[in-house]
Amino acid sequence: MSVLPGQPAELTSRAAGLVASAEVILTVIQELRGIVADDEGKAVQALYEQNEQISSDLERIHPRYKGTADAITEYAVALTAAHEDAHRAQDDLDDALVAQSRADRALEDLNDQVNAADEPAPSLTDQVPGAQRAADDAQAAVGSARARIDAAREAMDAAAETAIRRIDAAIDSTNEGFWDKVGDFFSDIGDFLAGIADWIGDFLEDVVNLLKKIADTIVAILGALVVLLLIVAIGALFGTIGLIIGAIIAGVLAAFLIWSVLSDVTGDTPKVSETDPYKDAKRKEIPDDPSLANVLDGAGEVDELGKAEDSVVKITKVLGPDGWYYTVTLPSTQEWLSRFGDQGAVNDLDSNLALMLTPALQTQYERAVLEAMDQAGIGPDDPVMLVGFSQGGIMAGHLAAYNSDYNWQAVVAAGAPIDHMPIPDDIDVVSVQHNGDPVPRLDAITGDFDSIDHGSNWTSIRVDPPNPDPVLGVDVGAHSASAYSDTYQQHLAEVQANHPDLANFFNDDGYTDISYYHWSE
Repeated sequence: MSVLPGQPAELTSRAAGLVASAEVILTVIQELRGIVADDEGKAVQALYEQNEQISSDLERIHPRYKGTADAITEYAVALTAAHEDAHRAQDDLDDALVAQSRADRALEDLNDQVNAADEPAPSLTDQVPGAQRAADDAQAAVGSARARIDAAREAMDAAAETAIRRIDAAIDSTNEGFWDKVGDFFSDIGDFLAGIADWIGDFLEDVVNLLKKIADTIVAILGALVVLLLIVAIGALFGTIGLIIGAIIAGVLAAFLIWSVLSDVTGDTPKVSETDPYKDAKRKEIPDDPSLANVLDGAGEVDELGKAEDSVVKITKVLGPDGWYYTVTLPSTQEWLSRFGDQGAVNDLDSNLALMLTPALQTQYERAVLEAMDQAGIGPDDPVMLVGFSQGGIMAGHLAAYNSDYNWQAVVAAGAPIDHMPIPDDIDVVSVQHNGDPVPRLDAITGDFDSIDHGSNWTSIRVDPPNPDPVLGVDVGAHSASAYSDTYQQHLAEVQANHPDLANFFNDDGYTDISYYHWSE
């Protein structure tokens, strides 16, 4: 598979066909002009006049055809050259990455030997500068190869723009006839109407999404009210004092819920910036590149990087079968007492409650994630997979269900109540839930989630945890990122069989780029 998009060989063949067709047009013109009016018969004269008209029409369109054919031919040559340059650069990049790994490992081993020795021998310390230079050279080679790939891509784009300008020039230079102008007028009208249709479609899509958000918000709030009324009813069973106590408890809970939700949805959007959490880490401390098998490990990773003071997302970019594919890994709840002294992370209890109770309102967490995606260069048509554990899974399902700004193609969620979310049927969903984990059971607020029917796009894995433990949050318990990753890996064959397109988001042999973004309140 080529590093760059496009098929140079096929384009070259088609360009040759266009050039040949342009030559055929000239031949036809010459043949038609070869019929002369050497007969006084009306039939021959009429044929001659018709041939002249056809010849004139062919002469008028020939420059457009020929100009387009030449432009495409030149672009095919440039595209072929760009592909060859990028292919060579990718080969060099693969070799450079191997060399960089070896050089870094050699430098690290040498430094470890020097640090371990009380008085390292001069022969040992003298090797350090050379090993450092080798590591620097390897890093420079990696950067050079990637720069060459980028240069090839820029050359391909520049050639495409040149071809477009030449085609436009070829068409404009002969676009003088009345019917051409009429055609352009109706073409413009068609584009205008198509634009209106697109706008109407987008508007209606936004309206439908808003209505879904409002409906789900109403259902969630009604569910919360039922719980509060249930508390009052239970208190009433113990007489007037019980009723008063139940009402007080329900009132305090209602005030707490309102306070938490409003403080989050009305808060300012956090300032998002890129970070490199492993810039000073040794190579053995850096996690392996994401794969379909270990994708949920990233959920535990971003939790560990952010903790309660910071929110961290991990965005992985790979070259898939038809362009760039992105995986966005989201953190889970890291701060449970945000109402009693906020430590900084926005993936806290406030945003958890807002996500579950008021999906019609946008949380700080959601706004920051979308800002990170924008900074990462993710476009509206780029395929995106969302990955998350617990609150990260809730956010993944929420975005896929209610946000239409991006091309969501997959959701991998663990320990998250997402069954009630209206995720479209064209999005692959893998939901892992442990028996005994109360968090996924929060779906019960909208009804029995076991009765919810999902399409073939949805795979639910509901099993006992690897090491059953009734204590919530313990690493070996029902609700932990590591336990869910283990369960997911045990069912990997089922995931691969049901969702083969998930493989597009991972590339063991091609270009992979991992970036991290963080923010706090």
